[in-house]
Order: sequence, then C-alpha cells, then structure tokens
Amino acid sequence: MRLEIDPQEPSVSFSAPKSVYSQDGLRIAAHVFATRAEVLVAKYRDSYAVTLKSKRRSASQADLEALAGEFLNELLNQEYRFLVGRFNHKISGLIVTQVLLAARGGEQAVKPPSEERSAEFQAAVAVLMKEAEEEALRTMPKRIAPQGRPLPPAPEGG
Repeated sequence: MRLEIDPQEPSVSFSAPKSVYSQDGLRIAAHVFATRAEVLVAKYRDSYAVTLKSKRRSASQADLEALAGEFLNELLNQEYRFLVGRFNHKISGLIVTQVLLAARGGEQAVKPPSEERSAEFQAAVAVLMKEAEEEALRTMPKRIAPQGRPLPPAPEGG
C-alpha cells in the first residue's frame, strides 16, 4: 500500500479499496482513532481516500507510518467482525431463541405455585400494581426538558 506522508501537517494519506473495506468499517475505525488522529475520508468510484491527521504535532515519519498501519489493522478488525457476525447470524438467532424459551420455562410455561393462584394473592397484587401506577404518575415529569438540536440524519450511501 502506498502511503503519502506529510510530516509538516503531520498527516498520512492512503487509498482503501471499496472491494475490501466498507463505509461502516471506516466509520467505526475512525471512531476508535478519534483520540489519536482526525480521520478524513473521501469516497471515489472504486476506493476511499483516507487521511489521518495526527493529534501529536511532533509526529515523525515513522510515527505516521505506524499510525496508518494501526488504522488499517483496526479497519481489518472491523471488517472481520462484520464477516463473523454475518457468518454466525443464524446460530446466534437459534441460541437467543433457546435462551428465551428456557427463561420462560421451556415450551410449556411453568404454572405459578398454588399460593400465587389464590384470590387473596391476586387481590394483593392488584393493590400493589395500582399503587405502583399512582407512584409512577405522581413522580413522572409533567414536561420533558429540551434535549438540544437533533443530529442530522446520515447521508444515504455516503
């Protein structure tokens, strides 16, 4: 891979082919590197142009080469994570389904103990539920404070 290094800036630029790297992988890798470098990405027909501007003003050429190598390693890690996620999607779904079934007592839900089926118990539960609803209404804010300006949506495909 060809690196273009500018020690004055200090920055390093390289090209990442779209056939190997995804935009999501680039975004996550850029987020991971946010404390070490400003990551600029330009999208072209077959590749992404990536520029890493080191946050260390005294970064040497060797430091910038290492920064690019570590960024590319992180980018590969993210792409591999996506690949493994797609590969294991079906088995993960089956495992989650089995866990949820087991949590509710298997295919046949477990009946509550006899003392929980009595009229007195059901009446006590109803009283507690009513008290909980009243407490929630009493303590709930009447008006939600402004949360600031919402972020703009991410551009489609870009």
